[in-house]
Amino acid sequence: MQKLLNYAKHVAKIVDNFILNKVLKGKPDYLYSASTHLLKAGGKRLRPTLLILSSRIVGGSEEKALPAAAAVELLHNFTLVHDDVMDKDEFRRGVPTVHKIWGISTAIIAGDLLFSKSFEALLYLKELGIDSKRIIEAARILAQAASTIAEGQAMDMAFEERTDVTEEEYFQMIYKKTAALFEASTKIGALVGGGRVEDVELLGNYGKNLGIAFQIQDDILGVIGEEEKLGKPVGSDIREGKKTIIVIHALRKASPKDREKLLEALGNRSLSKEKINDVISLLISTGSIEYAKEIALKYANTAKNIIENIKVKDYEAKEMLIELANYVVKRLK
Repeated sequence: MQKLLNYAKHVAKIVDNFILNKVLKGKPDYLYSASTHLLKAGGKRLRPTLLILSSRIVGGSEEKALPAAAAVELLHNFTLVHDDVMDKDEFRRGVPTVHKIWGISTAIIAGDLLFSKSFEALLYLKELGIDSKRIIEAARILAQAASTIAEGQAMDMAFEERTDVTEEEYFQMIYKKTAALFEASTKIGALVGGGRVEDVELLGNYGKNLGIAFQIQDDILGVIGEEEKLGKPVGSDIREGKKTIIVIHALRKASPKDREKLLEALGNRSLSKEKINDVISLLISTGSIEYAKEIALKYANTAKNIIENIKVKDYEAKEMLIELANYVVKRLK
């Protein structure tokens, strides 16, 4: 695990350096300060790490995958800035969100800038000798992921107003909102690494399963995580009325009285910490946390099994991709 974490730190350093020195430069200063705010606040750089490892496993190099790794990180940051506006979140990565510092209008423009710069970053692949057809296909995959993420965000918002969300709908939503960018990262990595068509598809499927496991673990940490490690308040999903797999399971398993109590709490933004703790106790007592953990582990194991079918050219990359699947369900932030 330590090798993976050290490598992710290395990726963060080279990706951030590329973004800050080559891509996110311009005027006015306040707009670029807003656009780089979350990037400078930290984060795991999971998607660029995934992309580079997916490139390496099929025989590609870290250097040639770097612009694409920057592209997926820029797109990810775009989604975070806009998500925080929509969810009215005040903290992200332990710092105030972009709209809390610069206002909603600037946050929207900053997100738009990050979105456009993600495609600009991809074009640096041409300078590194990547085949034009592969660059065009990478841009298509990234654009499709952006559209899919928007659909997932719309579903997530719509679910806040409903009490009858099914597990099937939940999995559709988290694939679109979260796993689609994991899938795009692994596919693009394999593409720019010169991978075969079958390797691109296999790694895409690995990324999809990994992304679903990641989001379920995110939902779990939103209930039982530590605020200091998460960098945002525990229980915010409850206040926002998010229909996570945990909530869906609890609504199905709870007694009529407890179900009513849970429905009253969901979406109540003024819910006290004491009431939040009551809801968390309910989610634990219904077995909903353990249920979510089992499903996350199932998807992580599926991801690991997929890696075994890839024609490996870099065994260290393979080892770290398997370790990534372990990490997403063990992480505490």
